[in-house]
Amino acid sequence: MKQQLLFALFILTTLMACQTTTKDTNNDTPQPLLQVGEWKGAFTIDSTGKTIKVALEVISDQEIWFKNGEEKIVVNHIEVDSQQLRIVMPVFGSIFELVRQNENQWKGKWINNHKKDYEMPFVADYVGTKQTVDTKPNIDFAERWQVTFSPNTPDAYPAIGLFEVSSEGAATGTFLTETGDYRYLVGDLQGNQLTLSCFDGAHVFLFEAVFKEEVQLLEGTFWSGKHWKESWTATPNDTFELAQMDTLTHLKAGLETIAFKLPTITGDSISLTDSRFEGKPTIVQIMGTWCPNCMDETRFFVDMYEQYHSKGLEIVAIDFELIDDITVFAESVIRMQQDLGVQYPIVYGGYASKIEAAKVLPQLNHILSYPTSIFIDKQGKVKAIHTGFSGPGTGIIYDNYTQRTRQLIEELL
Repeated sequence: MKQQLLFALFILTTLMACQTTTKDTNNDTPQPLLQVGEWKGAFTIDSTGKTIKVALEVISDQEIWFKNGEEKIVVNHIEVDSQQLRIVMPVFGSIFELVRQNENQWKGKWINNHKKDYEMPFVADYVGTKQTVDTKPNIDFAERWQVTFSPNTPDAYPAIGLFEVSSEGAATGTFLTETGDYRYLVGDLQGNQLTLSCFDGAHVFLFEAVFKEEVQLLEGTFWSGKHWKESWTATPNDTFELAQMDTLTHLKAGLETIAFKLPTITGDSISLTDSRFEGKPTIVQIMGTWCPNCMDETRFFVDMYEQYHSKGLEIVAIDFELIDDITVFAESVIRMQQDLGVQYPIVYGGYASKIEAAKVLPQLNHILSYPTSIFIDKQGKVKAIHTGFSGPGTGIIYDNYTQRTRQLIEELL
């Protein structure tokens, strides 16, 4: 009953949020309060006025698209009147609270509720029609790069940069690391200046670099919102590879299984010894509702569950939250179930620390990344552990990863 009540309240709030407040008094037809067309948004990330840009398109007062290259995030949770605009992002639930400056500008802040007291100034300006980059690059730009973040420091780590630059200078791409990817990045190459950015509802990323053509070197800076900044370098490399995802996390010596007993949003608990898992291959997904890579993996697992559950596959997710509160867990899980159509059970692991996650699953040598997925056979033995997830922004790498995972599921079945 508690879960049903929470879900009913969430649906009611969502329906109310989708309503606008102004109508034409003559014909009772809703009049658009937002200029339909292309808008350009900007997050201010520091005291110097540094901004991260995002493209959005207003379809109507009840639908806005946030766009990262080929990714389109459709938003329908909108409240708007003549002076106030409130946008609630799907899945992650972060919020824009904006005030009308004039018909072509809204200004206010973006609030990330997954983090305590985390907000950034935001302004949206009307563009009208889609703009194109004027400056065309006059250099030959490679597609695959060997990247080092925080070079020449003890915290240095490798990555692969995947970039595409059009003849007009429009740039898209992503960075693939051993623990996941940076999803859909979009920007431009103007002269020797490369800029890539994205907003996914949970994070705001900006990558800038100068291309030194004579030595084929990118030197740049990476900003993650207002809380993280680091340098990075890259050189073209078609053969460089990262460590394989299934080699980074493993069971401790002498162990073959994992065990846990954790609560659900209804107050019940789930354990792998429950009858629902007996004699069935099972995927244990270690994730967080705040984590875009986790949500990409969840979309894939939703498809796998729909396809293979009737054949015996079980999936259970262990959610770790940035705010260690069972109420936050319940609200986030209900929203995720609604927005992504998750049918498999989700339990609460606690605070989103890799150290805390390792305490929940002490059978593992460590947990390096959200997400991490554990594949268990019909006898309850761990057959594979995948660290991170290569999402759809990585193109053929995503296709290959999901194909291999699908093959593993069929072998376990």
